[in-house]
Amino acid sequence: MDPRKRNLIILIALLGAWGLVLAFRSPWASPAKTEVRAAPVTPPRMPTAKGGGLPHLKKELVDLPRASYSSDVHNVFGSPPPPPRPAPVAVTASPPAPPPPPPPDPFQEEAKRLRYVGFLQAREKTIAFIVQGAEVHTVEIGATLLGRFRIQAVTEEAVLLSSVSGEKQVRLPLSLDAGASPRK
Repeated sequence: MDPRKRNLIILIALLGAWGLVLAFRSPWASPAKTEVRAAPVTPPRMPTAKGGGLPHLKKELVDLPRASYSSDVHNVFGSPPPPPRPAPVAVTASPPAPPPPPPPDPFQEEAKRLRYVGFLQAREKTIAFIVQGAEVHTVEIGATLLGRFRIQAVTEEAVLLSSVSGEKQVRLPLSLDAGASPRK
């Protein structure tokens, strides 16, 4: 049910109930007169002194000694004193700091500047087109690029480069933005 409709139904029901209350207890109708007699009201009795008059003040309660405050407390309504200092904690040897990250690998950093933009397959040769800056290098499988990279494999999606010694490898994915500036 829509909340507006529900609220309207509730409002109508409340107005109807209010109307019924007013109809049965009309302010214009005179109330039924019934006579009620109340018992006479007597004022409460005050305790009286021995001689029958006002009570006497007990002066011995007024002259009680006051609670003593230390001399360093000047304002009882001020802020409380600071909490005591925590007990010293025994110093334990902290774990050694993690070693700094290794320096970036020059082979990987230089490979980041290269982009694989395509290949050509003619007869039994596969030639990869690799861009470095504004230069386009055409390299066959097994050949060396820039004296640091050897072409291991060429596919439609990527080219696999390795170091001349063969201990490190990097995969260059196909870059669709051949005319864009080189990655940094």
